[in-house]
Amino acid sequence: MFQLIHERRSATLLTALFLVCFTLMTLSVRRQGGVNLIERGILSLTGPLLEAAAAPKRWTRDLGRQYLLFRDLREENIVLKKQLSAMRGVSFQLRELEAKVQRLEGFLTASRGLPAPVRLAHILGRDVSPFGQTLLVDLGTAHGVRRGMPVVNPSGVVGRISRAGHTTSRVLLLTDSRSAVDVIVQRTRAQGIFSMGPADKGEVRYLATDSDVQEGDLLIASGLGGVFPKGLPVAWVTKVGPKGERLFRHVEARSAVNFNSLEEVLIMMTPAQENGRP
Repeated sequence: MFQLIHERRSATLLTALFLVCFTLMTLSVRRQGGVNLIERGILSLTGPLLEAAAAPKRWTRDLGRQYLLFRDLREENIVLKKQLSAMRGVSFQLRELEAKVQRLEGFLTASRGLPAPVRLAHILGRDVSPFGQTLLVDLGTAHGVRRGMPVVNPSGVVGRISRAGHTTSRVLLLTDSRSAVDVIVQRTRAQGIFSMGPADKGEVRYLATDSDVQEGDLLIASGLGGVFPKGLPVAWVTKVGPKGERLFRHVEARSAVNFNSLEEVLIMMTPAQENGRP
């Protein structure tokens, strides 16, 4: 037992002696500015150990830096997404504003060629059914609107005021079966009446069978009846039947106005025709 204690004391002393020697050699290296072979060996063995001991601290520091960088990038990404969304919203608004400006420019140009003063009205609602096709607009008797006044847009005849309230009015569309307009074939001056026929097809009635009319001819208001001023575009001829023994020629036409895209209309402030067609 005493021998075992003696051996352990010897090992402890040797270890302590080794550490002292190592320390002295390290100090010697620092003083002399160089290392010998043994010292190099010792440094080569202890270097990796020291490097390994410092690795966890360095890894923890790098991980913290990566986390902060990720957090900053995520916050910046959120800000950029919000900015992009706002820019898209502004872009859509600008496109809508540009489209409206173009429409209003068209209305302004069209109003200059009309024979009467006009008021711009915005469409508030639609009533399109087998029993009638009308629009509700935001102008009424308070704005000088009266029953029978013609309603147009830059493309041509839209309809006429069928009922005028104090601040709103009802427009009877040209596509309604109760509407009819006296027209002239612009190219040849042949006369007839445009109205909507069966299956929502426009037709020109009372056009003489020997009339000179072709597909693509423009039909304009004749001015007869006192509702629509002469020269307003009404419809385009789409089909012409052959000449025959019948008194009138079969002619089909489509309205000059695209009623599916109406947003605003012009009300012509002409003397109202209270006794016109309903």
